Amino acid sequence: MVRQTGLEFFMLRKFLPLLLLLSCKRADTDYQFWHAMGGPLGDALRVIVSKTNIKEVNLGSYSTLSQRLVSFALSGHFPLIAQTFPSWTVEFYKKDLVVPAEEILPENLLSKIHPKLLEEVKLDGKIYSIPFNKSVPVIFYNADLMEKLNLKVPRTWDELKEVCVSAKKKGIWGFAFTKDPWIFYAIFKQKGGRDIDFNSKEGIESLKFLRDLVLKDSCAYVGSAYSHQDEFANQKVLMIWATSVSYVFMKPKVNFRMGALPIPVDRYDSVVISGTNITVFRGHSKEEYREVIRLFEVFLDDSVQRFWSSSTGYLPITDPELGPEDLKEAFRQVNRATYEPRSEVWMRARRYFSTEVMEPVLFGVLDVETALIRFEKLLRTLE
Repeated sequence: MVRQTGLEFFMLRKFLPLLLLLSCKRADTDYQFWHAMGGPLGDALRVIVSKTNIKEVNLGSYSTLSQRLVSFALSGHFPLIAQTFPSWTVEFYKKDLVVPAEEILPENLLSKIHPKLLEEVKLDGKIYSIPFNKSVPVIFYNADLMEKLNLKVPRTWDELKEVCVSAKKKGIWGFAFTKDPWIFYAIFKQKGGRDIDFNSKEGIESLKFLRDLVLKDSCAYVGSAYSHQDEFANQKVLMIWATSVSYVFMKPKVNFRMGALPIPVDRYDSVVISGTNITVFRGHSKEEYREVIRLFEVFLDDSVQRFWSSSTGYLPITDPELGPEDLKEAFRQVNRATYEPRSEVWMRARRYFSTEVMEPVLFGVLDVETALIRFEKLLRTLE
């Protein structure tokens, strides 16, 4: 999954005094919906948006999307709506550049959205953006191979380690994941970790758990990009950590029973949900805002939510039971959802946690404590 970037929004903060001199105004961005969804995800989105007068504009990547939003903020022009990560939207919201959802959508529409998803997008008692493409973390496993090896699906991280070790002893990799901080942060939160206090007991335990799977127990490995998903499809690894969206890309490739589990639990049973929301920008006409209402009238319909989820692997934002049968158990994780921090510091530091902490630790270059101390110092420079 393409993750959010932070450099562009550091620039936004740097130039915020200039923003105060600018007003949101309409230009050639009338009725436009900026997003970064391609392939089958973009195809599904196009079907939904076609039922309105909104014009979808695919900018290709979240990095390009964030750059365009920043550049248009400095020029005073915004699209009608855009995909945004929460940490992006907070900066726009603080400068009164976005329209709170309550000012656009009627209560009968907002009330359809799962309350746990609305928790993430509230600030000062207002809903500053609207939940949209949300994914849940999933442990995909080869059910045929699990049965052949006489192993049981894991429900806790300790059980996952046991299954991982047993599988490797029987000649196959037990588990694979990437250096995306998502898996670290999920374990960190389940151990009781708070915010980005990673140089802590919880942070050290979480990172050591992942390191030991790779370097001590030698039953797991770190994939790059989507390589671990391809190797899973080729039956070279028993279980992988991935996003629910991976389901639609892997399903056509597998010739075995593919199971989809909720992620294991630790001291606390919480799940970090990911994905973007739709932000509505100021400076547009009443007619355009009526189209936003129309978009969500369409999008929140049960039949459309079923279509959206089955076509993309995204969580139905109204009811997890509307998802594909294979993903329903994983989608129910939304009932205990939590989220990564919305702070600007984490937005900018996230990629460094991947390259300066997870990568050197998981490849045996740095010990856990040293890496987390270095990251703590980096955070101070970004504040």
